[in-house]
Amino acid sequence: MQHSFAARLSRHPLLLVGLISLAVFVGAHLTAFTNFYVINDDVRQQIYWMAQFQDPELFPDDLLTDYARRYVPFGVKGLYWLASFLVSPLWFCKILPGLLFIWLGCLLYRMGEGLDGPPLGWTMAAVVWLVPLFLENLSGGLARSFAPPLLAWFWLGWLRRSPGTMGLALLAQGLFIPYIFPVAAGAVLLAWGWGWLRGGELPPFPRRLGHFLILASAAVLVFAFNRSLTQSGFGPLVSAAEMMGRPEFTAAGRYAFLPVASLPWEFLTPLASLAPFRELGKVGGSVVLVALLVWAGWGARRLNRRQCASRLSSLAFLLASSLMFYFLARLFFLKLFVPDRYLQHLLPLSYTVLLSWSWQAPFRGRRRVRYLPVLLIGLAATLGVMRLHGAGLYDFSPYRSLYAALEQTPKSALIAGHPNLMDNAVTFGQRRAFATFELAHPWSKGYWERLAPRLRELFAAYYAHDPRTVREFCRRHRIDFLVLDRRHFEPAFLAGGAFLAPFDDLKPVRDTPRLREKVTCPFFAPFDAEIRRTVQAGLPFALLSPEHFPGRDLDRHLRLIDMRPQPGSRGD
Repeated sequence: MQHSFAARLSRHPLLLVGLISLAVFVGAHLTAFTNFYVINDDVRQQIYWMAQFQDPELFPDDLLTDYARRYVPFGVKGLYWLASFLVSPLWFCKILPGLLFIWLGCLLYRMGEGLDGPPLGWTMAAVVWLVPLFLENLSGGLARSFAPPLLAWFWLGWLRRSPGTMGLALLAQGLFIPYIFPVAAGAVLLAWGWGWLRGGELPPFPRRLGHFLILASAAVLVFAFNRSLTQSGFGPLVSAAEMMGRPEFTAAGRYAFLPVASLPWEFLTPLASLAPFRELGKVGGSVVLVALLVWAGWGARRLNRRQCASRLSSLAFLLASSLMFYFLARLFFLKLFVPDRYLQHLLPLSYTVLLSWSWQAPFRGRRRVRYLPVLLIGLAATLGVMRLHGAGLYDFSPYRSLYAALEQTPKSALIAGHPNLMDNAVTFGQRRAFATFELAHPWSKGYWERLAPRLRELFAAYYAHDPRTVREFCRRHRIDFLVLDRRHFEPAFLAGGAFLAPFDDLKPVRDTPRLREKVTCPFFAPFDAEIRRTVQAGLPFALLSPEHFPGRDLDRHLRLIDMRPQPGSRGD
């Protein structure tokens, strides 16, 4: 019976790829399923508010939630809404990456099988299991999580000359990951134009009127999504000229838009993810990377290059389209989103195909050891579980006492505290926050005009020396509760640097261990300098005074302070 089952499995390799991909994912992300507070960090930006699907009373009349809702593409919102009938969004954001990981493994197997037979398919699937970059992009079940599989699905449809698959993939890109759609659509239009000019063969899509209607429909979805931010008053996006001289757009700020990374850097970064630098260090990782590239070069010499070029003509158009939008995005900075987004998903897929084909080429036509393929697949899966352990995940359980306390507050409560801590409060405590780090987006002009003053007032009150400043801040903005973390007032924290949350050991770090969050303190520029100007040496911080702000101690660091007006109180 067991032999019969194994034989049936071997006759259905796609099912086997799916089962192994499932096993690798579960092994790599097991921590997320055994600890509710282990998630991808960007879930706190894009998914937290979807708790409204199950409880509409959460996050009422909230600026941050209104912005986050419009920041997420239509398809992602719709999928989470459907899933909310079965499971909470915080659980679904852990399940969805597994489904996408399985799908991506199967897609790449099919691509390899179609290009050069099952050995190439297995090699490409093994790359997905072994390279953390793929699972890191999929983690969290965010919009970006759909980019690798939807791009691979489109490419597979092109390779198999299936216009239906290509059309569905384009529509899905418009719904789930709008900035990928221009790359795919641009590629087929370039191929169509090239074929028409040369009188050669046209791509399988678009060829009919219906195909062009699909392209137009997907383009409308992308346009509608991009317009929604501006029409809601949160946009438009800033221009390159408006970024100049503003530190929030540099490495010291919220996101390092400037200086823009060079094109060679964009091409080299995905290659570096092949090497086990985290596991073996710089020297060991470099040795492995060089060995893999030498092996690929040796194998490439054995390939029929004319045949490979013929089968991969679609890749040439995809790369041309990707580069075209990359340079356009640099020219019209942020008007076409961040330039590197047009390369960061296609390049890993391209390298997977090209390197896998080269790696397995030396073994073509050789007599195989009977069980060697099984052993190699098992080894790849085992190493994949080890290497991908915790990829794209962070453990936010150290603050669980805060989450429990916030759940006891009214659902309409407005909470203020350090923005880095408030990311966790809105996600697990499910209460409105005055300001958070994840949703501090200086690139959205209309939104930033409303949020930046909030941040300045918040820090002025959080680090105030006069209790009246704190009380006036809470009265003016109708703050119900303040969250105090005593570690935020330590001299090392205020002096600045990158530390591991929850800041029990304030020693600057460079590398980030898996499951740990590295935070730049006391906040990103220019607020770090403003905080240090607020702090006056030798004067006590008002919030640290139990006499003025007694509150409720949640642990030895955290205190929840009720700032609601009390009956009979006179303010000061």
